[in-house]
Amino acid sequence: MCGLVQRAPALAAGKVLRCARCNTVVERRIPNSRQRTLAFSLAALVLYVPSNAYPLVTAEYMGQHSETTIFDGISSLFGKGQYFIAGLVFCTSILTPALKILGLLFLAATVRWRAHPRVRTLVYKAIRVVDPWNMLEVYLLSILVSMAEMGEIASIHPGPGVFSFAAVVVLTILATLSFDPRLVWDSAAQEAK
Repeated sequence: MCGLVQRAPALAAGKVLRCARCNTVVERRIPNSRQRTLAFSLAALVLYVPSNAYPLVTAEYMGQHSETTIFDGISSLFGKGQYFIAGLVFCTSILTPALKILGLLFLAATVRWRAHPRVRTLVYKAIRVVDPWNMLEVYLLSILVSMAEMGEIASIHPGPGVFSFAAVVVLTILATLSFDPRLVWDSAAQEAK
């Protein structure tokens, strides 16, 4: 960006505003942002429950069969006295994804309401703070790597929860990418007019 200061007109959905000097994209409005965010967030919420309730990994080692859920891993870490790691895993794999999904649902559902624009702003800021702690992608990658590495020692298979967990990861990313943050302030700007 070249640093040119210019007055930007209000953009309609699907439109792009470019710099007059260097032709860089200054602002882009995402078409159907509210509907897509709502759909992706609802789907992620529906799949969030089975992704945490069903086993992510099933393992067979020396004739013993075990199934592991996220809660089993957290309780195992807590039982071994690793409270910080257990809390970190709980926050990054259970708490922050739920907060992010619920926050996106709230924003998509209430973005057209004229009342309480500050609440929407606070929710959006909370999502921005929580987002870096949302480590679902890393957790899923660690599951896949452990399955590949342990394949020679033990028989490890994806459990029924890993597919819904992977779907939650993808749907949460899609919901975040499809949300146009300008919608949070559009209703307040229209109210001020």
